[in-house]
Amino acid sequence: MSELGQGLTLSGVGILITFSALALLIGLIVLLKALFPPREEHPLGEKTVINGALPPSQEREKILKQAAAVGVSVLVKKMSGSTQGNLGKLLEDPVGGWWRKGVDRVQGKEWV
Repeated sequence: MSELGQGLTLSGVGILITFSALALLIGLIVLLKALFPPREEHPLGEKTVINGALPPSQEREKILKQAAAVGVSVLVKKMSGSTQGNLGKLLEDPVGGWWRKGVDRVQGKEWV
């Protein structure tokens, strides 16, 4: 067999193996979907509000917004109370005593 024929045969076998594995995977997915059908929606199709309570998705969204607002307000309060006026100055300071030796060595500074 020539080199060209051998190369074409090898390519054909590789493509055949690839597409047969893909067909096997698709068949497995179809079989699993048949065995485990998706759950049906609520028969009314709408979420009902009971006693003025919010549906779980809206309640969760409201709680997340409140948590974000509290986090931002705490951050703003912390930044306004600091002696340095900006974040850049805060980031230049070392984070703790264990870090100071490394900063001294790299920047040539001495911390008191």
